[in-house]
Amino acid sequence: AGTTRDSVDATMERPSPPGSESESTLYRFVDTAGIRRKGKVQYGPEFFMVNRALRAIRRSDVSLLIMDATAGVTEQDRNLAQKISDDGRSCVIVCNKWDAVVGKDSSTYEKSVKYFRDELPQVRWAPILFISAETGQRVSKIYGAVDLAIKAHRRRVTTSTLNEVLRDAILWQPPPARRNGAQAKIYYCNQVSTRPPTIVVFVNDPKLVNANYRRYLDRKFRESLDGFEATPIRWIFRGRRVRDIMKSKTMNGDPGDGGKGVSYPFPHAD
Repeated sequence: AGTTRDSVDATMERPSPPGSESESTLYRFVDTAGIRRKGKVQYGPEFFMVNRALRAIRRSDVSLLIMDATAGVTEQDRNLAQKISDDGRSCVIVCNKWDAVVGKDSSTYEKSVKYFRDELPQVRWAPILFISAETGQRVSKIYGAVDLAIKAHRRRVTTSTLNEVLRDAILWQPPPARRNGAQAKIYYCNQVSTRPPTIVVFVNDPKLVNANYRRYLDRKFRESLDGFEATPIRWIFRGRRVRDIMKSKTMNGDPGDGGKGVSYPFPHAD
């Protein structure tokens, strides 16, 4: 017991389910050093311990953001959530000491989920587990949450499916126009990588796609596509002219042709 002062690796084996012919699964958990606010960290041993803890986030497949269910969300929790999102790591929010929460009733769980969603918008896509390390309540569910998070982090979606979702999102809510009449024109998108899933969207001018509309696209894609519940989606907006789009008619799965391989911009982009 005590405060972890350095990153400690621990390998754990999860046996295969009874009656299954699959092999057991090995997990490596990295218990990081406690991270205080930057202003309180002095140059010395603690400085290097914090840096090693932050590097552990970057090299992880899944980051388990562990918090105290009785204390709520702190400012440092928000900073760590932002760090996880910026590094593109999949995440599972683990709220410990659920057994110590007093006055629980049928609505406590829903209220608690809403509270953590509102307080941690940086990882609003992350699943939430309420566990008790002391009693073992729901601790075993961490393995399943980690497996789903890894799968989501490595998920790849076909170009035709992505563009169908993009087309529906644009038809439901077109990009906003500025006061001078300038409006973003979205042509098509495709996924270029995983870990995290990265989607490139080709538009006439990336500066015309504001932060609110980018969040709207992220929400619509998550609502329409299953499997992205535990991972951030990295969005890249690139400028491209209409005539360049029309010349490139070898785009596989653009929505204009139903996935036949001929590229056409969306109707509003004429």
